[in-house]
Amino acid sequence: MNTYRIFSRIAGGFIAALLIATMAGCEKESTSNPNKGDIMFSSEHHTFGVVDSEEWFEIPVTATHATEQSRTLGIEVIAAKSSAMEGYDFELASHTLTIKGGSKSGAIRLKGIAENFDHNTSKSITLRLVLDPENIANEESIETTVILQHCCPFDINDFEGYAVLTSTWCMQYMNSNSRLVHTHVEEDNGIVVIEDMLYDGYDIRVKLNSEDAINPTALLCDTQVLGSTGDAFGTIYGDGKILIAEASTYNSTTADLSSYISYYSICERFMMLYTVMYVDGVGDIGMFANVLEWISDDEAERIMREGL
Repeated sequence: MNTYRIFSRIAGGFIAALLIATMAGCEKESTSNPNKGDIMFSSEHHTFGVVDSEEWFEIPVTATHATEQSRTLGIEVIAAKSSAMEGYDFELASHTLTIKGGSKSGAIRLKGIAENFDHNTSKSITLRLVLDPENIANEESIETTVILQHCCPFDINDFEGYAVLTSTWCMQYMNSNSRLVHTHVEEDNGIVVIEDMLYDGYDIRVKLNSEDAINPTALLCDTQVLGSTGDAFGTIYGDGKILIAEASTYNSTTADLSSYISYYSICERFMMLYTVMYVDGVGDIGMFANVLEWISDDEAERIMREGL
């Protein structure tokens, strides 16, 4: 009987404490600021390719929850942490940002001033959100670094003409480092044709992807015939054809080649091709790096006279 009474007192006290805590929690929630909510940058780093002075870039800003009223905050450029100069290297659309009522996001807009960048250089900007302390989750979340990378405008015709091809295939199988080649373009579909790339009569077609101005990629147009095993090795292997394929997409049984992505540079007029050469039904010959550097007609004529 005494045990029952002791248990009843403990249980009753626990229930009472729980009710008080619940009521206190409800009271605290009902008196909280309906417009409070942490506001921050979505990411600590952003990188944009500046091709011209017309394109605006957006830097997302988010809040932990939506509020009934619109919230306006300031945008500060931290000059001491920036190598880019506002008004010369870049322009902000506004030094304030409004997150509308009912929304949890907004975006800061800025653009680079391309003519004030040297070719293929980058500059940094540090931005800081200016807002009430009660809306700051932590100091790191209200700063972000923006990298503006200069990129030359894409013109596939820059890859037409003479180029010097330096290839590890040449080094291994042709007793030379480089050879002079000529290229032409298929402008409508973004393809560069390398005429007689390594062996006469065998052109190689490469597709250029210009969607990402900072990281433009090149891709062989499917598997192609590079030459004959007779030309390369003096004998016939398999069907006699040496095939060339894109390394990053090649299904190798001995190594992961997915990171060997071919690319090019408009500003510097070169292309890096990572390729796998093999003979169907026989096996892989290996992976080879091929660099093409476009040159002037005058330089090409000099090489024709004097050699590489």
